Formats: sequence, C-alpha cells, structure tokens
Amino acid sequence: MKYTYASLFLLTLTACSQKADNRSLELMIDRAGNIEQAYKVAEKYPFIKLYPLSSEKDTTAVDQKLFSLNVGDTATIQGTYYKVIADTGNYTFRAQYIHLDGAVLTRAHIDSLRTLIQEQYAAGKSFEELNAKYNMDPNQKNGDTGPFTAGMMVKPFEDAVARHKKGDIFTVDVPDKKWYFVVRKTYDNVGEKIRIVLGFKRGN
Repeated sequence: MKYTYASLFLLTLTACSQKADNRSLELMIDRAGNIEQAYKVAEKYPFIKLYPLSSEKDTTAVDQKLFSLNVGDTATIQGTYYKVIADTGNYTFRAQYIHLDGAVLTRAHIDSLRTLIQEQYAAGKSFEELNAKYNMDPNQKNGDTGPFTAGMMVKPFEDAVARHKKGDIFTVDVPDKKWYFVVRKTYDNVGEKIRIVLGFKRGN
C-alpha cells in the first residue's frame, strides 16, 4: 500500500495526538493523591476507571501485580496505566519490635546495634531475649505489638509491617520522633484489604 505525503502526515499527527492524550491522562491519574480525588478524576474523564480490588476476591495475574505495588506507585500492565491510590478495609497486623531511642543514641550507634541484633537473631538468639537486652521502650514487654489495625501505629511502622511477610525481620525509621526499630513480623495479615486503583487503557 502506498501513502501520499498528506496521508503520512495525518498518520504522524494521529500518533502524536494519541501519545499526547496518553500523557495527559497519565498526569491526571498521577495528580490524584487520595480516594476523594480519584473519584473526581474518574467522574470527569470517562476513559479513566476506578477499580476497588479485594485481597480476598480479586486474584488474577494483573490483580496480584497491583497488590505487589506500594500505595502511590504507578505501573503499565498489559497496556493499562495504573496508579495505586490507597488501601482501606479491615486488616489486622501483629509483630514484635525492639525500640532504640535516637534521643539517647547516635544514628551510627543505632545502626551498629541493629546490625548486631539481626546477626544475633540469625545465629539463634530468640527475639524475646534480644528484646530484654536491647529494648529502650519502658512501656512494652517482649516487644509484642498485639493485634493492630490501620491508624493505630505511626505510619512508617504500620506500612513496613503491612508489606512484609510473616517471619521477616527488618528495620523501621521514624526520624521525626527519633524512633528506630528492629521488627519481626509474627503473624500473617488477617482480613480483607481493599486497594483503590485508577487506570486507563493506553492508546497505541
């Protein structure tokens, strides 16, 4: 098939227009920072869809990839551009922690202690024993958080526990409060997470 210069020009303009439209829609999605804004974007732009995904019911390969992202992340999956807006639902978490006080210790000392604690745990020391030796929070025993839900803990701690697997040991920093932790997740997440996602099917 032969194209005239005019038809080639029109094809080029169409391709550029599609790319521009894709980018405009991506920017609309990127600017949505919470659930209320996501609903407004979906209402205003018919090509953008809002997807509430259930951790219990939505289990396709695409759903699994979307649940593997963090809130605020964007990704293009099978030709659709997505942004994870928020997580809601009744989800319960539980962990153990060792608190190190940044108002008393230097950051270098804290980092050294956290490395030592993780090494000793890997060598067979129980978390309870390490907690008794190193914990600087006078209000807790054995480091057990007990069951907690969204909003009950400081957000960096809560987010880190939520995204790790049972048995993981990891560190959490809350520098504005000078709180530093070594954390061990003791239970799987219990309940149903509802993940709010915005997305649109990209044009070619």
